[in-house]
Amino acid sequence: MLHFTTYFDKNYLSRGLVLIESLQQQTPEFELYVLCLDDFTSEYFRVNQLQYPQIVVVSLSDIEKEDTQLLACKGNRSTIEYYFTLSPCLPLFLLKKYTLPHICSLDADIKFYASPVALFDLSQHSIVITPHKFSPEIKHKERSGKNNVSFQIFKNDAVGISCLELWREQCIEWCKDELDIENDRFADQKYLDNWEEKYDPNIKILNDNVTGLASWNLNNFVITKRDNLFYSNGERIIFYHFHHNKFLNKRWATNGFKINQVKSQKGITEIYKDYWNNINKFNRLLEIKEEIYIRTKAVSKKLPLILLDENSVFFRVSKDIIVPINFSKLPFKIKKIIRKIYA
Repeated sequence: MLHFTTYFDKNYLSRGLVLIESLQQQTPEFELYVLCLDDFTSEYFRVNQLQYPQIVVVSLSDIEKEDTQLLACKGNRSTIEYYFTLSPCLPLFLLKKYTLPHICSLDADIKFYASPVALFDLSQHSIVITPHKFSPEIKHKERSGKNNVSFQIFKNDAVGISCLELWREQCIEWCKDELDIENDRFADQKYLDNWEEKYDPNIKILNDNVTGLASWNLNNFVITKRDNLFYSNGERIIFYHFHHNKFLNKRWATNGFKINQVKSQKGITEIYKDYWNNINKFNRLLEIKEEIYIRTKAVSKKLPLILLDENSVFFRVSKDIIVPINFSKLPFKIKKIIRKIYA
């Protein structure tokens, strides 16, 4: 039995359901402890509990009752910063409350494309973390953290618990959504930089071709699709992290390719189409017509300005066809006119 946890609210519920469906398809036995961040989400799982027997609903108030220091810091940080603070608090709470043998924390915008069972060989390790594996073009981004807080496993032993307890103390003290160069901190993830040295030999780093794939490392891999399965450098992809993949409307979606200098590949477009189709399925079910992203700046921007700022986006032609579009090729004068019209 594999034990996972994640958290989301209504705005990320469709992503959470894609994650759950992929686990149901790829993992025969698992439990997923879902921290529901609003009543809509918890009510959804209450009404549909027969469809999701693997889901254990967790209440934020239950965690805050047990962890008064976590609750106390709620007033000195933004919503997204409070969510970052939960990164160590949630798995630590679950290990202690349910006496689980291990817990794997997941970002809600992950999809599994193959079984993760092999990642849970904890006979020699107490901690498993996922490096960013930045593409050479953006290696400088390691200053914000060598590792990504999207998939990590903690064994319920002295090493795993002590790691979570220290990380929790650090995040409660400071967890801002900004790079603090002077103190070598960034949100929840920069604290992981010294784990490889600190917890050696009890830590495993997922330096491979098939885990933690995301826009920031795609140039390291050749992504292909064969027989409806996705491969990275010829190996079956286990999970992909669809960070910065926002759906602006029925036709347009962002991907974060501009800031990460992603080079075009047919297989990349295919995997994003697959995810978009899955998201659309659940958005229709939930009757969600517009997605809201609490971390997005200037959410009131009009669509043409967002597209110009993103530069690299996806355009949906039909259910079976999406195409990458790069607005950097648009003449500067045209861009200037568009910005003037919509500013």
